[in-house]
Amino acid sequence: MSSRRTYRFRRLLASPGREAALRDAVVEVEEGRILSVRPGTGADPATTTEPDGRGGSEISRQSGRRGDLADANSPGGEDLLALPAMVNAHDHGYGLRPLALGGADDALECWIASLTGRPTIDPWLEAAVAFGRMAHSGIGATVHCHNSLAADRLVEEAAGVARAAADVGIRVAFSCPVLDRNAFVYGDQRALLPHLDPVDRARLTNALSRTDPAGYLVEQVETIAAAFESERFRVQYGPIGPQWCQDSTLERIARASADHDRRVHMHLLESPRQREWLDVSYPRGILRRLDDIGLLSPRLAVAHGVQLTGAECELLAERGVTVAVNTSSNLRLRSGVAPIARFIKHGVRFGLGLDGGAHDDDQDYFRDLRLAWRLHNGTGLEPALPPARLFEAACRNGARIIDGAEDYGAIAAGARADIAALDYAAMSADFLVEGEDEVEVLLTRAVARHVRHLVVDGRGVLRGGRLANLDLAEMETELMARARKAAAIPPEQPARDRRRREAVRRYYAENRHLPRNP
Repeated sequence: MSSRRTYRFRRLLASPGREAALRDAVVEVEEGRILSVRPGTGADPATTTEPDGRGGSEISRQSGRRGDLADANSPGGEDLLALPAMVNAHDHGYGLRPLALGGADDALECWIASLTGRPTIDPWLEAAVAFGRMAHSGIGATVHCHNSLAADRLVEEAAGVARAAADVGIRVAFSCPVLDRNAFVYGDQRALLPHLDPVDRARLTNALSRTDPAGYLVEQVETIAAAFESERFRVQYGPIGPQWCQDSTLERIARASADHDRRVHMHLLESPRQREWLDVSYPRGILRRLDDIGLLSPRLAVAHGVQLTGAECELLAERGVTVAVNTSSNLRLRSGVAPIARFIKHGVRFGLGLDGGAHDDDQDYFRDLRLAWRLHNGTGLEPALPPARLFEAACRNGARIIDGAEDYGAIAAGARADIAALDYAAMSADFLVEGEDEVEVLLTRAVARHVRHLVVDGRGVLRGGRLANLDLAEMETELMARARKAAAIPPEQPARDRRRREAVRRYYAENRHLPRNP
């Protein structure tokens, strides 16, 4: 049976920032690809056609059924603005958001120290909630840096995440986590012991006595890929970062990535303390070390890159590495502001991610897009980050991080049929003038509640502001009920978490992470 569908939009940003919006545009889609984009013929927009599944003849359907994208542009219906779906280039799939677990914004390393009490929840449910929120924000694809480091559960958890991705309907790159170094702080873990209370001291002592199964975690990546990988669920190696992985582990991942032609996703130079520790630990530079072992390649994407120097940017550009910028997360965790002007100068490709820490803790991609645009647009007479480059980051470069795609970011013949449609009438209800630039309206006013429809791979994911296959509100309620039951937080736990956070703060304040200050 053919999957051909025809959509009609009153406004279409086929290539945002590069071309003016088309009016009354008709988009024809088949087998997950865009067949054609053309102006409307002037025919009655109250009807739209698609194959009826009985021998391929076309049927005409009258408009008015709430939530159906193909019918939403009838007279008196929704005034939709369509554009390519957004890509969340770096995230952790938090169904349970960190603040709900006591993870108040702080310096990155102190924040991490406060997140040790995460309850174990059905991985399908937590991922489905996270992906559902993203779909409501117009996100058609995301990198999911999985949070669990339990080697014996990773395959099972990957199965749940893969099922959630399919049930919600967005594209997902599943980054398999690998960590075997600096579990509590950068540097000599034993130097933290005097700062800890007895319970945490025992935990760290026990951790120091264990040998983490990094080799096993690396090997599991191909097992997970063989079991679950598909066109819309891609599996990647996920070394957490060079400060969290042994050199031998990174070497192993570099070889495996080349052998299997598989992408790698890794945190890199996020905070000032990472910069300090890595500079002391690798006198020639951490980027040179990563290049020596073959990890820098077009298969690699690095998240954050806040502390990257000009020379390091030049090297990343030469090797074809893409950076995932996480504006709000870096501001919330006091890591700084990514040097996007430096990326542009040296030709580094960059995408945009939420990192599970959007500005208002709501996974609203359009709010974060606006923040990134304003923060990096410069002070000159000409924009430093014009809309064309902004949307290239949000769509095309983000898709490269997902699966290396080169056919994303524009609604054009041959491109993937990933489309978000927003309520333009709601964004422009108070306008007294005609002819406003739709891109300016979008970047000034769009928020997640304006997203009415989302199509991914030609399939309806969001219709009329509701998920096509799941009920997000129901899932959120169920997730919180299970979390409260599973957490069973003892009364003394919050105080212990605060003490741990402050112990880590003292450790770094005293420069205990630097070998020259033992």
